[in-house]
Amino acid sequence: MGYQVVDTVTRGQVAIEQALALRPDLILMDIHLADEIDGVEAAIQIRKQFDVPVIFCTAYSNQETLDRAKVSDPYGYVLKPFDNRELEINIEIALYKHRVEKDLSNTRNRLDATLTSISDGVIVTSLPGEICLYNPMAAEITGWGTEDAVSMELSRIMPLSAFEESGVVLDTASLPDNVVNLRQYLRREDGSELPIEISSNVINARDDELTVLTFRDISQQLQYERQIRRSAFYDDLTELPNRALFIDRLENSLNRRKRGVKDHFAVSFFGLDGFAVINEGLGHEAGDLVLNEVARRIALTVRPEDSISRFSGDIFAVLFDPVDSAAGAIEASARIQKAIDKPIQLKDRPLDISASVGIVLNHDMYQSADEIVRDADTALHRAKLDAKGAYVIFDNAMYENAVRFIERKSSMQQAMMDGAFEVHFQPIVDVATEKLVSFEALARWRHPEEGFISPAEFIPIAERTGLILPLGEFVLRTVCQQIGVWQQQGFEGFRVAVNLSARQFENNVPDLVAGIIRETGISPDSLALEITEGIAMKNVDQNIKMLEDLRELGLSISIDDFGTGYSSLAYLKRFPLNTLKIDISFIREITTNLDDREITRTIIAMGQNLQLKVLAEGVETDEQVKILRQGGCDYIQGYYYSRPMPADEVINFLELRSLIAPVTRP
Repeated sequence: MGYQVVDTVTRGQVAIEQALALRPDLILMDIHLADEIDGVEAAIQIRKQFDVPVIFCTAYSNQETLDRAKVSDPYGYVLKPFDNRELEINIEIALYKHRVEKDLSNTRNRLDATLTSISDGVIVTSLPGEICLYNPMAAEITGWGTEDAVSMELSRIMPLSAFEESGVVLDTASLPDNVVNLRQYLRREDGSELPIEISSNVINARDDELTVLTFRDISQQLQYERQIRRSAFYDDLTELPNRALFIDRLENSLNRRKRGVKDHFAVSFFGLDGFAVINEGLGHEAGDLVLNEVARRIALTVRPEDSISRFSGDIFAVLFDPVDSAAGAIEASARIQKAIDKPIQLKDRPLDISASVGIVLNHDMYQSADEIVRDADTALHRAKLDAKGAYVIFDNAMYENAVRFIERKSSMQQAMMDGAFEVHFQPIVDVATEKLVSFEALARWRHPEEGFISPAEFIPIAERTGLILPLGEFVLRTVCQQIGVWQQQGFEGFRVAVNLSARQFENNVPDLVAGIIRETGISPDSLALEITEGIAMKNVDQNIKMLEDLRELGLSISIDDFGTGYSSLAYLKRFPLNTLKIDISFIREITTNLDDREITRTIIAMGQNLQLKVLAEGVETDEQVKILRQGGCDYIQGYYYSRPMPADEVINFLELRSLIAPVTRP
């Protein structure tokens, strides 16, 4: 028959041992063997340890023998005598049956392993609703064990309810043909509810129609989705609504008015005064504490129907909806200002805080939330120009100013290309000798139609737009070139001070200055640089290093507008300074305001203690000069001696006023 017989034995025990040792593809077993273990018992023991098909060959066909043989799950039963063809057919059938069963077993094992390892619950039901397959994850999600589940109806194991109020409820008693990722709530065996995502699919088998149900617990996914939504619409630091959510709510308020709602709403932007100095001078951690505390105070002050937002940086937005009038918006904003305007305890010291406010009241002109936000920002900017804690209500004039800003920016760009900017020089005089010691260089813009544009107008625009960088470089180069011209004319022995802006300090100023000095060939000690107190207190360590590099070049360093910022004596001592420049706001009323006079004297004394020269700017009268001289001020600058003037007028003017000795021109 073409088969290899690996062994023949007559005893049951030997049959067991040889079968396990040789592991044949098939065993022909006589029921009656020579020892106490007969063929049926031997087959049973072999099959327990080794999956092999067994065919019984026996002369006995009584029922008792057949019943015993069935226990071993035989693959055939051949009665003696038999012919070879009969035996061959039984062997082929047995091998084929065993191979098919083994394939089915392997497939089922792989399926079981897959269904056990996946994170989805899987239930397969037949058309009458009988559960054919129920994996471990299904048991874990539903709470029903496998033994209980297979004897129950699917609708009892999986009672579902709508995921949303107006959502669809999937009836598991009569499932539709195809469901894809439908969210439902599942009532588990213990009565608790679990959010799931469920899909179903009908499979047409040969003799049956099966429904495959897959589902998974989406509790963690919903938590992630909530976190993502919160990150998209809420500020991580303060947990207030962010700009996007505030704009959405503002659009809703605006749309309600477009549909005919008659009442009013208002938007207020609150900007923390001097926050940049706090954040950079005291550190970002301190800044974050301030922002969190301000957010808490605003949240406690507004009405439930109002919307608040950390709009950006240190700006908080509040939508008052509704308000009865502009007065109502002002009163509500003032309450928030009052709540903010209380010292905040930062570790070992209290910090005074205040907020300026820009307010916009809705009216028919507005078509979008962006327009309202634009005007609220404009009003806030205007409020910050007034004083700490100020409020400004937006009006059309502010809009016109915003348009004017854009026009001015464009004109300035053109003026830079046309060479319409000039540098004028204002003398700085020694109080004791009444002789010139230096100049301050000041940018001037000669407009072809309007004449000179005030620096108070164009310098802030230059700062905001970045035009201050090319303008500042132009001033520095022009000053150095003019110093060279004067030196060739025999006019020397003084310095010219050039102002540096905050934007310039963001770049490598020492390299720029050194390059221009080399280019123009002037002596570095004829150049001085001025920075404001506010600039000095930003990125303190970095700025100190930059100023030290400038000082090493041979330049003199002055701190401008002193007394208006937040610098402390400890910080001041670290800066490589030569001169303190008292802000004009203290000099203006020094003759009538005792506080200004005392502050000025204190600054002079501080400068003297630090071995610094002290310069007062904005001096106009004899009485001011007298007070400054008595206080020990070193230098004065202002209209008392001269307005800023073009370079070609300087020498003649100074000679005429006896501020310098006559210049001997080569």
